[in-house]
Amino acid sequence: MKQMGQPIQDQTQLQQMKHILLQSSKRDALLFMLAVHSGLKVSEILQLRVSDVLDAQNRLRRSILFYNEKTKKHKWFALSEDLQQAISDYLGERRCYHLHEPLLKSQKGSASITRQHAWFILNKAAKEAGLDGISAHTLRKTWGYCAYKSGVDIAFLQHFFEHPTPAKTLKYIGIA
Repeated sequence: MKQMGQPIQDQTQLQQMKHILLQSSKRDALLFMLAVHSGLKVSEILQLRVSDVLDAQNRLRRSILFYNEKTKKHKWFALSEDLQQAISDYLGERRCYHLHEPLLKSQKGSASITRQHAWFILNKAAKEAGLDGISAHTLRKTWGYCAYKSGVDIAFLQHFFEHPTPAKTLKYIGIA
């Protein structure tokens, strides 16, 4: 069991969550994968449009330049092969979409799923994977933890998370 709010450090549990969400829907699995592969907040992920992942010729982009209306800041991240495949699978299943539509569209209407529904989906899968549940920043911290463990410089992560010191960033991502 993981303490609530800490990053998920067990790759087996991450894979279990992905598998559980894939059983539910490709959209739900894509939500999870975007969270653990981009470092974006769930509220930012829900702002993504189809045009953020597909170009005007409906080709999958290799990276996303995301503009957060609230913070007035741009964030850029590359799409890993796993993430590209998840997007392709989801849009293939969805079949009918327009570039201006939300990427993670609700089944009820034309809007994106709500933040509350996203956390319901993610917490349900976390509990099925043996976790106590996840907080609002768990998947963001998980991305930071995995990035740090794979060799990403702490200064980059400090800048990304907008922390005043590297020590605060290390504490945030669960590194003692």
